[in-house]
Amino acid sequence: MKKLMIIALIACTSLSGFAQSADLRKKVEVNGNAEMEITPDEIFIGISLKEYMKDAKRKVTIEELEKQLQTAVLKAGIANQDFTINNVSSYTNYWEKKKDANFLASKQYKIKLKDLNKLDQIIASVDPKGIAYTNV
Repeated sequence: MKKLMIIALIACTSLSGFAQSADLRKKVEVNGNAEMEITPDEIFIGISLKEYMKDAKRKVTIEELEKQLQTAVLKAGIANQDFTINNVSSYTNYWEKKKDANFLASKQYKIKLKDLNKLDQIIASVDPKGIAYTNV
């Protein structure tokens, strides 16, 4: 019985030794990185128009600026569904009966362009004092 136990112990230790053999195959590790410049096919541009005082008495209204922007967008060949109003804002004194002479309004538009070169044509057609900001 002792001999059988010794043989079983030797067999177990030798089998566990074979199970822990090191992998000696050669390995290659590779890291890579790639960059690619692309031109987008759709660009969303935000344009904000604001009323301003041309002189002490004459105000350039948001309707005049809006008409300039609409004609510029039509000349650029942009469809009506790609030209939308994003936001309208103003400040009003509700406790006064008539609106303040310095009441100024602003509108934000979103334009979907397929060619970024049309943006220069649109911006150049609108009064620069009436453009508050543009963003992409």
